[in-house]
Amino acid sequence: MRTPLIIAISLGLMAPVATPAFAQQGQPTLYEYDGKQYNTLAQCQRAKKRAKARGAVAGAVIAGVGTALLGGNVGETALVAGAGALAGREIGRASVKRC
Repeated sequence: MRTPLIIAISLGLMAPVATPAFAQQGQPTLYEYDGKQYNTLAQCQRAKKRAKARGAVAGAVIAGVGTALLGGNVGETALVAGAGALAGREIGRASVKRC
């Protein structure tokens, strides 16, 4: 009869130790991306999506301008700008931290 009582008391005393620290403090879960904190997962995912889009635009502009300055015709410039956009998007996607 004493054993179940001792087990119940020991489990009751261990409960505050077994719960995670953020659950004990009552703070909401924060999502972190690129050094910034977001309140919701949706905000964090939007930040990731913006990083990919910015990488694509930057890659296209840099590659297109570079090809145009080096004397490429319209077709070459468009082709290289497209490749730059793809490369920029992949760089933006690969460099992001997970939410």
